[in-house]
Amino acid sequence: MAFADGVGLRDDSVKARPAFARAAAGYDDLWHRGHRSPDLALNRAASHRLAGNLPSAVVALNEGLAVAPWNRSVQVALEDARAAVAYPAAGDLASQCRPAPALGVATRMSQAEAWLVAGLLWVLACGGAARYRMTRRPAWLLASAACATGLAVLAGFWWHGEAERERGNALPLVVLAAETTLRKGNAATYPAVFEARLPRGVEARALAERGGWVQVKLAGGAAGWVPTASLVASHGG
Repeated sequence: MAFADGVGLRDDSVKARPAFARAAAGYDDLWHRGHRSPDLALNRAASHRLAGNLPSAVVALNEGLAVAPWNRSVQVALEDARAAVAYPAAGDLASQCRPAPALGVATRMSQAEAWLVAGLLWVLACGGAARYRMTRRPAWLLASAACATGLAVLAGFWWHGEAERERGNALPLVVLAAETTLRKGNAATYPAVFEARLPRGVEARALAERGGWVQVKLAGGAAGWVPTASLVASHGG
């Protein structure tokens, strides 16, 4: 296996990187053929990073979270990959290009876990109401109301988190494969949006494409144009 070959050559990074690149290509092929899981996303990302391809690792982890947004291992791996990006330390660009970590109930539990918790709260609410009818003790009514409230809160947070995630993923993800100047138009003659260049590995959302250039929107909301050749595109979850 190519990954094992790379591990065997770990003392010689020059020789190991091509082996990890072959492993990454194999994992990418599996992913694009529909064999999608958090473990495969982690293997893809690890192979790309060990091959020296941080941008593709960021793409792989984002695609993994599109499939399993609650998976903590993929979340941690993405934050680790983002930590390797040379974000500016300060200034407008620093606040614009660093993505915020995903939050919400849907990033902490799977749909199956959410349904299990919801079902348990529903059973407890119904049980408390039944016991109140039998005993007329207010404590049972309060317990039933608390469980029903918990169920409503869980549903509200889940719906809000899913809506936020869908809005965030509505536009295609792209990642900078190399340091690139963000320009105000789709040609090198247009002025730069920022003095500093966008660092390799920055995530953005594609807005439009024209003449070999892509209009992108950064995490902070700033938009501009970069060459298509400077991007690694996500193919979605």
